[in-house]
Amino acid sequence: MMNFHYDKNILTTQSDLQVSVADLRDVIQAFTIPNDAQRLKELQVVLESIERKNGLKAGALSVG
Repeated sequence: MMNFHYDKNILTTQSDLQVSVADLRDVIQAFTIPNDAQRLKELQVVLESIERKNGLKAGALSVG
């Protein structure tokens, strides 16, 4: 089972984030990766990209 986590001191479920079409594509493609560990790693890379684009501190978004 995979869970999405976010730093509730920085973000709420109503926070607006800039997410590119490429980010969405990468998230969807990550779910086609059969290896669980590799899938998690790829999803985390996408979340790190979203953090950078939005000026969030590292670790504000995570999956695990």
